Amino acid sequence: MPKRRRACAWPEMRFYVVALAVVVLDQITKFLVRTYIPLGQSIPKDSLVRLTHVTNTGAAFGLFQGQAALFLWLGIVTMAVVLLLLFYRSPTFGNPWARLALGLELGGGVGNLIDRVRWGQVVDFVDVGFWPVFNVADSSISVGVVVLAAYLFLSGRKPA
Repeated sequence: MPKRRRACAWPEMRFYVVALAVVVLDQITKFLVRTYIPLGQSIPKDSLVRLTHVTNTGAAFGLFQGQAALFLWLGIVTMAVVLLLLFYRSPTFGNPWARLALGLELGGGVGNLIDRVRWGQVVDFVDVGFWPVFNVADSSISVGVVVLAAYLFLSGRKPA
């Protein structure tokens, strides 16, 4: 009797591994910034790219300050939508690039959601001078959106 070959779980797990990695990296970097850089301070002080400890009660890149409750609910709804898309198992989102993008978006969303629930604000620290200060979660969400848009555009497929 031939042995049944067990299906590899990696394609299914990729989404979760990416999301978890983003959350862990995001939370570690924010912890280090809160611990070692005083609020409002930058390292180095005079440079185009630096680490600057700021807090954000608004959206990504400091937009819509003071709307913490709104963004808490939007974060929860966003996480629910991403999970529904994944569990629906649409062929469009079964592609490795789409799963990578959704994992990046979910991880970033959860990372910022943890901060909003725990602190009522998000820690931002990547300061590129000409751009609003951001964090790992913001970057992850942005990259995820670009990857997903590129995948959908280049594959000619539309989400179900």
